[in-house]
Amino acid sequence: MRTLFFLGLLLQGQAALACVSVQLQTSLAAVNFNNSTMAAPTFTVKANTQANGCNFFITFDYGNASSYSNRAMNQGSDKWPFQVSKDSAQQNILKHFPDVFSTNDVLTGTLPEGSNDRQANVTYYAKLDDSNPWLKFGNYTETLTARLYRGSPTVPGYTLMETRSIAFNYNAQKRADISITSPGGEFDIGDTTETMNFGNLSSGISRAASIILKYNAGYTLFASSQNNGRLKHASAAQFINYALTISGNTLNLTNTATSPTQVARVLGRSPASGTVLPVVATIGSVATNQQSGLYSDTITLTVQSAE
Repeated sequence: MRTLFFLGLLLQGQAALACVSVQLQTSLAAVNFNNSTMAAPTFTVKANTQANGCNFFITFDYGNASSYSNRAMNQGSDKWPFQVSKDSAQQNILKHFPDVFSTNDVLTGTLPEGSNDRQANVTYYAKLDDSNPWLKFGNYTETLTARLYRGSPTVPGYTLMETRSIAFNYNAQKRADISITSPGGEFDIGDTTETMNFGNLSSGISRAASIILKYNAGYTLFASSQNNGRLKHASAAQFINYALTISGNTLNLTNTATSPTQVARVLGRSPASGTVLPVVATIGSVATNQQSGLYSDTITLTVQSAE
């Protein structure tokens, strides 16, 4: 005699009941970078978890970009890079399928069971890329879509629950900056002085320097001489003339101590490395009976936007 046992399994759809009436809310529907290059908005995920709790995750798409790595706000064909990430250090960039491979690529959270109005907050970090602040001035905008899913991004069966459009914008200001270096130097916004030391003065000797300009709305460059184009003795009313050229053009520095002269006016944007203007100072006639001592002059260069 054989005895047959039948084991019946009743599978209830508890998973389907988990986290119903799910809502996605955001503290910022528009992220503005005008006052800070970093923002930390918060998403609030709400649901009815009386039947069962659930895990959730949130993705970000690429907007008008082709991938997460080149997200940017747009002004016509001009782009200003920015990024959204899971951490303030920008180590875990937020992505969307098919580029999601781990929980580091998305925002994650859990809603425990037991409430008709359970909620959880998750924060993401949006950062403006200000490594090149001389991109074209003007208003830049972009919109990314955040998607809330129930489940885990690494486990099949996750379910899209809700979406939110998040706007990002930045009003880039006009700017023009100057750096003064030795010949062949590179732009350094903190390097704005250069000393031309002639040693023992004699007629015709020269020294060189470089002006490097970065700008996003053209530039106008002005120059003024403390001693109106002459080297002055440290303690006596003795002078030595000199000639100053910028980009091969000799400047007339007479009366510029109180009224700076315009050196150049250029429109447009500078190259990434900056626009280089070579500077040469050449000593004029030094009399044989010239009083000995230290002679000097100070040239002040001022740059401003031209557009």
